[in-house]
Order: sequence, then C-alpha cells, then structure tokens
Amino acid sequence: MHRFFTLQQLHEGALMIDDAVLVHQARVVLRMKPNDEIVLFCGGEALGWDFRFHIERITDRVLDGAVVGRTKNEHEPRVAVTLYQALLKKDNMELIFEKCTEVGISTFVPIASERSIKKSVNQERAEKIIKEASEQSGRALVPRVQSIITFAEAIAIAKKTGSLNIIAHEKETRRSLDAAPPTSRRVSLFIGPEGGFSEKEITMARNAGFFITSLSRRVLRAETAAIVGSYAVLHRFGN
Repeated sequence: MHRFFTLQQLHEGALMIDDAVLVHQARVVLRMKPNDEIVLFCGGEALGWDFRFHIERITDRVLDGAVVGRTKNEHEPRVAVTLYQALLKKDNMELIFEKCTEVGISTFVPIASERSIKKSVNQERAEKIIKEASEQSGRALVPRVQSIITFAEAIAIAKKTGSLNIIAHEKETRRSLDAAPPTSRRVSLFIGPEGGFSEKEITMARNAGFFITSLSRRVLRAETAAIVGSYAVLHRFGN
C-alpha cells in the first residue's frame, strides 16, 4: 500500500486531506480512484502511527474520505543518530540524503570542512528526497536537514548534546567501531568530504573527546562511508 507523509494532523474517522502535492501524486501519478486506500503518517501528536485512509472522493487538490484504522509504527531505530556530513558534490550529497534516510538517520547536519569543495545544499531538494525516502522505507518520521555549519561549530554542538561522538578517519588503525563505548541515547557520526578530514580537524575532534575509528580496511568513497557508517553505527547501538 502506498505511503504518504502529510503536515496535516491525522485522526481516526472522517478526514479531508488538503495537500496539493500529495493529491497530485495519488491522482495523477498513481491514478488512484475512490475506494482505493493509502497509508498516511505525520508528525506532532500522531507521530509514530500509520493511518489507513479510505478514499471516498478525489479532486484536483483534496482527498476526502476516512481513516479506517491505525497501527503503531515500530520501524524507527532505538538510538537517534545525527549524521554530520561534510559537503560533497550535488549527486553524492543527494545519494546520502536518500540512502541514509532509508538506513535510519534521524537528523542531517551538513558541515563545511577544510577539504569541502561544494559550499551549499539545495534545502528544498534535500527535503523532498528525504520525505520520499521516508515514505518508501516505512519510517515513522521524516528526518530533518539543518543549516550548514562549520566543522568547529559542529564539534561544539555535538559535545553539548551529550551524545556519543564518532568520527570516521581512514588512517585510524587501532580502534574499530566495536570498541566504542555503549550508549542507549544519541550518537553523532562525522563523515568527511572527498579526501577525508584534515589532520587539523582530526586533532580538534580528538581533543574534544571524540571516538575516532576507521570504517573499513579499504579506502571508501565519501558517500559510501556515509551509508556504511550510518548502518554500522545503528547496527552496533540499536537498529
């Protein structure tokens, strides 16, 4: 059954969905008709629930019908992981937004590091990719994309959150992710740009008490490291 995220608050019983983008997808792209059913999810008070919606009427902008049931969504990881991703080229950044949403990342924070070539993110495009990936993968929530910050700002913010802070560094040969201290709350994962983080940045992270680890005995591309690292962290601490 097709799933859609909506900003509208959901509840059981009669409901009118006034969402032009959602309705266009259902009516034009999927050619849905009255008596078809979809699954809706949202944030706010109804976060964590999937609502089965029976379509009774469909117009250019509105889906009219009723929620005929809801089920608890159990697909979210037990540990919230924030991905601090150094800016990459557009296509690689978009791949990270899509695949790391599927894997289970809760928040994306783009960071400008010393070796970052790209200096911006198309926020609207990123949010669209993440929303569609959340719908497709069965997520209970849509991850957030925060504004770009510097590496130094990211280090300071991660320290204040009280999370377990992990930074991937291909030259680290002594410690694997399995040696990271246990946590049951939050993890901040830092992934570098093409060429990795600079030695100055690694030293800054080390001085801040970050756990420094290599994700593989092989050299991974930055976008591969983000996907592999996200999965490895979630698998290690509570997928």
